[in-house]
Amino acid sequence: MEMEPNQTPGGAKLTRLSALKHRRRLRRLRTAALALVVLAALALYASGIFGRGLALLSDVVESARIGLQPGGGWPVKTGIAEPLQVESLGGGFVELGNQDLVVFSARGAQLRSIAHNYARPCISSGKTRFVLYNRAGYELRVESRTRTLYTNTYTQPILLAEMAAGGTVAVVTDSSRYLAEVTVYDSTFQPIYQWYPTDSEGVPGQIAFSQNGKRFAAACLSAANGQLAVKIHLLDLNSSTIGLTIDAGSSPVLQMHWLSNTKLLVVFQNRIAVFDTTTGEQLATYSYPSGTLLSVSASQRAIGVLIGSEMADAPVRLILLDTNCQELGTASVPAPTSKVVCTRSGAYVLRGGGVAAYDLEGEYLWEMSTDSQPQAVLNAKNLLVFSGGQAALVTQPAEE
Repeated sequence: MEMEPNQTPGGAKLTRLSALKHRRRLRRLRTAALALVVLAALALYASGIFGRGLALLSDVVESARIGLQPGGGWPVKTGIAEPLQVESLGGGFVELGNQDLVVFSARGAQLRSIAHNYARPCISSGKTRFVLYNRAGYELRVESRTRTLYTNTYTQPILLAEMAAGGTVAVVTDSSRYLAEVTVYDSTFQPIYQWYPTDSEGVPGQIAFSQNGKRFAAACLSAANGQLAVKIHLLDLNSSTIGLTIDAGSSPVLQMHWLSNTKLLVVFQNRIAVFDTTTGEQLATYSYPSGTLLSVSASQRAIGVLIGSEMADAPVRLILLDTNCQELGTASVPAPTSKVVCTRSGAYVLRGGGVAAYDLEGEYLWEMSTDSQPQAVLNAKNLLVFSGGQAALVTQPAEE
């Protein structure tokens, strides 16, 4: 073997020995680095961050795959003649019927069909997943747009389930020891919060998560001095105690919507109110005029209210409010009229043979006819009307 100039046999042996030590040192460093990565992954998994990250990644991959699927266009046949609920889901929708449900993409492609056979089926949707359960039953399922994610069977009947935008789920069940039990699960369906309402706190009838998903409002009904009392409790997922309680009178709560992380819009049977969620102060309120409350719909910008008359053929009054409960406008809508859906730009009223559009000041714009009585309007990526077992775009008729 030739040696480089000025290199002795001993020097070559030392060079090889140094290289061997260097490789061993690198191997030990790689092993230590791998061990640190494994320990970090285990720590993240134990803290739930790793699992939530995988859940988020799964939703992203699913969205990308759905986005590549062609759609059949609108209208589409859904096969559900009498929808019980229709919810927005990933720009598309999930439609619930008496025995099954269907999921469609924003392009009109059918993604799923599920036969549930529940006696009292209910759904609640987030951005890309939804919860399906049997009210007063024992089974609950968390579903994505393409597959079943989790299932759970409870030992006590399910009273209510509500999903936040990010996939967090609050489940209210009956209890053998307490008035009720409330369990909140994260996006991997791991329990992260529990609350056991007392007799004075009441049974939750409505739950609404804040926009950041860190708090939720629970509208509870209890008995006080022989009368029904409504209390709205504000709870923080990072606290074991109730943060704030609003005594809301005795009128039942129909809906709750977080306008921001500090403002809560509450729709009662007899009025609408906005509360400060940091102090409990009532910031605004609006009491309905005399008549029968037919429908209320709230968006982030406006609220639509339909008030009916005792006379079946009398016109229905459409009232439009801003989120400070100030009246924007009113309109007289010919009967029959059943429901209003309010968006950021207008209000859409379901009538006997079509959908009538109004601006937020109550001015009539146009009416789209449907082949059968419309049953629901949904403000998803597209504004959709459901009637006769199909979903169609709500569009302004072409001028003749």
